[in-house]
Amino acid sequence: MNNVNGVTTTNDVKTLNPADMSQQDFIAAVYLERGEMLDSEVRRIIGEIDKSNQYVDAINGLIGKANVAEYGSTHYESTTWQVNGKNVVLDNGYGLSFQPDDNGGNSFTLLDGDGNQLIYQNQTLIPVPAGTTVDALEVGIPVMNDMTYILDDGTEITFKTGAPDTAFNSSDFSGGLADITSIIITRDNQGMEISDVNDAAAMAIGAPTIEAPTDPVASQPTTTTQTVNVAAGELSTFGEYNGSENYDTIDNTHASKVLSTWEGVIKDKSPAEQAAIMAQIKANGGMSIDWGLGDSDGSDDYYGKTFSYQPYANETLYQFIERSVNRSKLDFRNYVKGTEGDIEIHYVTTDINIPAYSYQEVIPATTKTTKSVASQNVSESRNFQGSEDYGSIKIFSDDYLARVKSELAGMNLSDEKRKGLARELQTNGYTVSWTLDDIDGVNNTYSQSYNYKMVSGESIDDFFERAMEQSAARMKAHINYSQNEGDIEIVSMSASSTLPGFSYDEYAAPPQAVQNAARPNNRHSLDINNHDGHILYEAGGMHQWEYDGRGTQAISKTDPNDSDSQVSGFFGRKLAFSQASSDEFDGTTPFMTEKEKELLSNVLRITYPDASGNGKLTPEEWVTLKKSLINARDNLNGSSQLQTVQLQRAMQTYNQNYEAMSNAQQKIYSLLRDIISNVK
Repeated sequence: MNNVNGVTTTNDVKTLNPADMSQQDFIAAVYLERGEMLDSEVRRIIGEIDKSNQYVDAINGLIGKANVAEYGSTHYESTTWQVNGKNVVLDNGYGLSFQPDDNGGNSFTLLDGDGNQLIYQNQTLIPVPAGTTVDALEVGIPVMNDMTYILDDGTEITFKTGAPDTAFNSSDFSGGLADITSIIITRDNQGMEISDVNDAAAMAIGAPTIEAPTDPVASQPTTTTQTVNVAAGELSTFGEYNGSENYDTIDNTHASKVLSTWEGVIKDKSPAEQAAIMAQIKANGGMSIDWGLGDSDGSDDYYGKTFSYQPYANETLYQFIERSVNRSKLDFRNYVKGTEGDIEIHYVTTDINIPAYSYQEVIPATTKTTKSVASQNVSESRNFQGSEDYGSIKIFSDDYLARVKSELAGMNLSDEKRKGLARELQTNGYTVSWTLDDIDGVNNTYSQSYNYKMVSGESIDDFFERAMEQSAARMKAHINYSQNEGDIEIVSMSASSTLPGFSYDEYAAPPQAVQNAARPNNRHSLDINNHDGHILYEAGGMHQWEYDGRGTQAISKTDPNDSDSQVSGFFGRKLAFSQASSDEFDGTTPFMTEKEKELLSNVLRITYPDASGNGKLTPEEWVTLKKSLINARDNLNGSSQLQTVQLQRAMQTYNQNYEAMSNAQQKIYSLLRDIISNVK
């Protein structure tokens, strides 16, 4: 049969054959089958609307928790609970009532605002949904040791137990049940105690009390500072330009190289370090930049010039250095051009002179252990078989850089080790030695060593890339320009350097931050001075509880008599609660139950931050989640409105179908009546 809005009837209606029945029966059967299909559609839509409403209720509950986390936990100025005879009225629709039992003690009922109950009788806590009856053996939670039930609003109800009548026997799961002797109820700084619960005559319900908030008991992670002294140094840039005759090489090509080399390094320095550099430059009356140029146009000449600049008010460190480079590049170009005229630029070098300075570095205030790493030699050689291309120098330097980086990777540099190596490279630097054997009619060997110091703020990878690139360029300029070599036939090249040994500091982990530490500790002394024991969380009403991440009805334990078997049901719960527990619940920030986590992850598909990994979100994480919850609620409300329209249409079609069936039957009976009348 045809479906309705994509939904096929689930009713067992067989295909109709008009030849097997009268016209009247066939028409009636068609309308009945269509009615059953429409009935299925109506019920489906009603189910979807009901499910959406349940999701919205759950989301509203989560939004309420997020509001508590965002705006602070409850701090009672006065008591809000009431004691009326043997009844206790709590916040948010919760209540507790006592009745004498047949054994001289008391039974009691814990209710929520929806009428769900948790009933205590016969040393068992029985969750009962509103308006139903249950089998205590099927759903009951045995009382064997102290237990704390955490209500959805954060109220803690701790049941303190006496000694069991008989010890628990794991061979047949008998014994172990105990009486509840007292009840401790706390929520933030409000608390009350009910004593002698197991004695109907002596039971006393204490009045609720309020206690002043106390300061957080756990210390916060702290940091301290240490003074870092940085020696004077240069931001050095060397460029080899192969006899360029264009003066634009100075102010365009090379100046751009200077700024691109150091922009990231300068900007990556901490604000404290940048401020310290600027303060020292101002105190010194400015900063100098050295420019140098190697020229070869018939005779070898070197041109050098130093320029000094002062920072402007409100200028950042990089803005000042950028302006100084841009001004000095033009001044140096004009200086060389006014002296030289025609030119063949083989290299340009620029040194930005940074003064010595000191700044404060933040470090953890924990214990420190100093360790060391030994130095490591890195050597490489290669035969070039008489290459006539100076580019072979760059090829070899790239290979050697890859070798150095490989050795660094093998050192497994942690963040602490990187800091230690950086300090060593900034203080004593790194030296790379190059050797090149040339044969172009005369045997020549060229050997040069270059030392580079790392700049604070420069990464280790960037430093070694700079050292290799600039030392290779210097080697080429040394042979081609300084030694007047001209053509070259490279027989072989080699390089060697030592990755320096260094010391580094390892800090112990700082103490864990107290969640929401800025707020007062509102725990009542009754809560602090009584251990919680086994902790169960409300998971949708008094009839639903979670323990150890699972609903209590789903608890199963390994059979102590058969390790290959699992024990579930009431006896599985006896195994779970047979051993005493010292667990504590001391959160002042709302928690998330397993059912709520499942709703977010599997139904609503909402991702949320949870550093704890167990649903105990920080206030900041709750605030982030609340935005997604509000969006999800709005979407569900919008969907419910569309589903309501669909339901109205389905109901209208449903009613029209039965009206049409009634009209058809009426016409058939009228026709038959007329036929019979005419026959007569």
